[in-house]
Amino acid sequence: MWRIFILGVLLVIVYFMARSALRGLFGKDKDKEVTRSVGPPGSPSDMMQDPSCGMFVPKEGSFFLQQGDRTFFFCSETCRAGYQKKIGSS
Repeated sequence: MWRIFILGVLLVIVYFMARSALRGLFGKDKDKEVTRSVGPPGSPSDMMQDPSCGMFVPKEGSFFLQQGDRTFFFCSETCRAGYQKKIGSS
């Protein structure tokens, strides 16, 4: 009886691991074009405040929006899109 239970738990774990791996390979995010700033790996980064939600994010690796001579940094694509929508309606 215990063997069946342990086998069932292992099968569930393997299922979730395989599903996660396949999402990484064939997920929707892979086809999206994402604009992110990048810096050399392991280098220290300046922290910038997201104007949409107020969260502090590292300058390298964050989403950004260039408006004239100003650059705004965001924690996610959602915050960037929300900010663009907010300034577009003003």
